[in-house]
Amino acid sequence: MSITPEVSPPSMSGFFSSMIAEIGARRKRLRAAFGDRSQALVEFLVLGGLAVGSLGLLLGEWMPAAAPWGFALPFVFVAGFFLIEARRQAGVARFRRDLPQINADLDAQEWARADAELRANERSAVFQAEAKAKFESEAGARRQYREDNPDLIVAAGYDWAVFLWAFFCALLGAAAFIIALTARPEAAPPVDDGWRPPEGAVSSDIVPVAP
Repeated sequence: MSITPEVSPPSMSGFFSSMIAEIGARRKRLRAAFGDRSQALVEFLVLGGLAVGSLGLLLGEWMPAAAPWGFALPFVFVAGFFLIEARRQAGVARFRRDLPQINADLDAQEWARADAELRANERSAVFQAEAKAKFESEAGARRQYREDNPDLIVAAGYDWAVFLWAFFCALLGAAAFIIALTARPEAAPPVDDGWRPPEGAVSSDIVPVAP
């Protein structure tokens, strides 16, 4: 008989400490995936898009009225980030709770990927049998790894969600700035009210020159 551990919901302090730890871990994963320069460029583009979409609207007095929703983008970005983080932490808690039941399914998924790779490389039946035996002998190590690293295992599914959300908000910020910048009103033409001074009201000393 297996006993499912009870997972209590995290406190606010636990939520924020887990979020801060995940932000640092995610930056390391981005750096490993894109490199130092590309990771810095990604962060610059995201922050730049949010900045020009809000603070950039203050460059012209006509711009806030053209795209007022740009000022809300930083708050929308933060709210979406918190929602994704809450779902991630709930996913980690669910993974811990359900791990005794899903270990067999996770093993089956991992072996299916390994077996497909072996078949793609046209390995012999003997080699496949040896690989299967080794895979089964490492079941305990895999399960221990899952118990020790639930955050790392679950986080991979949320990295792209955070990445796409951040770029979506940055693109909205850039769009707000462009819309506001191109909405600059044209200078009004001088108004001609049709008034002319009455004849003889203006004296002139100019004498026409005879041809």
